[in-house]
Amino acid sequence: MKWFKRILAGLAVLLVGMVIWLGASTSGAFHTPTSLHELAPFQATPGSVLVVGGTQNLGLQIVRELQQRGQSVTAAVRATSNTSALDALGVEEVVFDAMDAEAVRDAITPGRFSAVVSTMGTSARDLPARRSLWRVLLEGRAKVDPAIRPDYVGNRNIMDAAKAAGVRRFVFVTVIGAGDSRDAAPSMARRALGDIIPLKEKAEDHLRASGLDYTIIRPGGLGRNDLAATGTARLTEDADSFSYIARADLAPLVVDALGDPSTIARTFTAYDRSRLNFWNILSD
Repeated sequence: MKWFKRILAGLAVLLVGMVIWLGASTSGAFHTPTSLHELAPFQATPGSVLVVGGTQNLGLQIVRELQQRGQSVTAAVRATSNTSALDALGVEEVVFDAMDAEAVRDAITPGRFSAVVSTMGTSARDLPARRSLWRVLLEGRAKVDPAIRPDYVGNRNIMDAAKAAGVRRFVFVTVIGAGDSRDAAPSMARRALGDIIPLKEKAEDHLRASGLDYTIIRPGGLGRNDLAATGTARLTEDADSFSYIARADLAPLVVDALGDPSTIARTFTAYDRSRLNFWNILSD
């Protein structure tokens, strides 16, 4: 009986692997970017950079990266956020709920910030109870009312407040699959993020129409928080490209793009030739 269960378990793992491989095979992972953008190294500037989504994950790594470059940085947090990591860094914090437009305007006042970086999106607390991998593959993510997701409304409020306050520079991290990169994302990712990607796309369009000096950066799958950097990640405007990427590689790209005027009014894919395969982020 034990051997039979082992065979079934092995077949299940093989089936999951085949689904993942088939999903990846239809993506931009098999497309080589036509060009890569060389970024100028970031130089600290006067004023504080506001990082929205900076309490954890990619946002927290961007906060650390800015600090290491000597840049004054402020992290936007919610009243209920766990700020222990930010407190340990000694980072200034500003408290508001991005879904409350008036609170955002009250926090982003003229002369307070020199630039904004937003990594804000739907977090685990915004989602229904976790579902199995099989249900996600077969049905996609459970639907959540867009009105309570920050992916569009929250980011729109941040963009509008930044513009009203005279903040010119805005860097926005979204996702491969939005806009003209739709076909580059693996079909499995498009299914799992089916109700999130359109909101990211609306936020991108709102930023482009805002008149702000924007840069949009679209990463693929990020993997674990402790995934080591490869040093081979770059930005490309080739929207047909796809790769996975470590936060440790993405954060420096975001910071360098923030300080590089040549990235203004442009949309990039974050591409790492060392992580084209899903298994890279599981085994590295």
